[in-house]
Amino acid sequence: MTTHAQLMRVYLDEGDRFGDRPAYVALVERLRDAGVEGASVFKGIEGFGARRTVHAARVFDLSTDLPVVIEVIESREKIDAILPIVREVVAEGLVTLEELELLRLGSGARE
Repeated sequence: MTTHAQLMRVYLDEGDRFGDRPAYVALVERLRDAGVEGASVFKGIEGFGARRTVHAARVFDLSTDLPVVIEVIESREKIDAILPIVREVVAEGLVTLEELELLRLGSGARE
């Protein structure tokens, strides 16, 4: 059985900070504290953003400002409720929202 849900993707740089911590770490913790069921962080190997500077992970490159994407799948209501948290933690970035059909499998499946 499928349910309607929303996918939120937050795009930022690995080097972005929130206080003394990486912004992606702070955001994941805040989302957990807000009751989000799950969040995943994906580190890109190459990319560029609004500043048009290419950041890449190369063999002899120790880049610490690679692209990072945080994905959250939740109800539209929950996404609307957590957007202020995203705005607070992410000083500069991009957020995309997509409607989707969610199918839970395995022990986490709900009847």
